[in-house]
Amino acid sequence: MKEPRQLDFILEYFKKYPNQDISHPQAVDWISNEYKEKTRKVFRDVDRGIRSLHQRGYLIKVKKGVYRYEPNFILRDDLEDFYPQLRKQILERDGYKCVICGMGKKEGVECMLIM
Repeated sequence: MKEPRQLDFILEYFKKYPNQDISHPQAVDWISNEYKEKTRKVFRDVDRGIRSLHQRGYLIKVKKGVYRYEPNFILRDDLEDFYPQLRKQILERDGYKCVICGMGKKEGVECMLIM
């Protein structure tokens, strides 16, 4: 049997609970235990894997320590191709807050343009 890739394993967990806010500890506990049970190996850095999936656009960071998988959410690559000067202008224009949710780093939210 082929060993599951760690990121696929994390995504599998979040796909079980679509459109639900999942706390980081809840996800880490399940992923660590199930991975060890299926592979007999220790999943060394679940935290990094979750952050990686968020950065790649698979998970939405609702707030610090809480993530959500939304099947209809699509990361738009064309929004990430800003050159540094334009990115800075956009962030300054919008007061370093997300134009969608209105929150920023002060509220513990890291939207794609704020990061």
